[in-house]
Amino acid sequence: MQPSMEIYQPSRLYSWTGWAALAGSAVGVACGFRAPMAFIPASLCAVTAAVLFWLAARPWIRTGEMQFNVGERTIAWREVREINTCRFNAYFVAPLILKLKLTNSRRRLLVFPGDVKQIDQLTYDLRKHSYLATFDGVSHRDYWASSTPAERHREKALVKPPVQMLTPEDEDEVERLYQKLKTVGHLDSRTSDTSKTSHED
Repeated sequence: MQPSMEIYQPSRLYSWTGWAALAGSAVGVACGFRAPMAFIPASLCAVTAAVLFWLAARPWIRTGEMQFNVGERTIAWREVREINTCRFNAYFVAPLILKLKLTNSRRRLLVFPGDVKQIDQLTYDLRKHSYLATFDGVSHRDYWASSTPAERHREKALVKPPVQMLTPEDEDEVERLYQKLKTVGHLDSRTSDTSKTSHED
């Protein structure tokens, strides 16, 4: 193993969710003997469980300076010619699905069911080391010529929490004024005092 090799493994969430879906399928089958319509959600849960277990069983991915490994398969960086994002990832972040085109017109489908942070890092590594490839039609040189896409990609997991503008006391005061506004209809205390004085006269 190369000293600087990064290792990416599937998230355990997929296997846990798979077991939950399998349990739901078992419950649906048990209920199906009394209510046959229950076999429909049971079958859907079974299919979902099968897909989740398949994703959880995806091989580890290792990236190094000269190559990357998908399980036991080794691919040199110089072999990668295209890295294209699947349309699925336009709607869902995980799992990551990439279409790879290698030398000699070989094509591979890379599926990585990791968490969001791992997906961001893996995508960054693939784009950084595949110096002869295009990324969704953009060449390696053009992609890295501008730092904006890379910065956006790396900073997804670094979103700063919003700054708290009000203290708890200020929030209580705002809430009190809001409730008063709902009740009275205005916040002008002078108008209220004038109205009271006129009524008393």
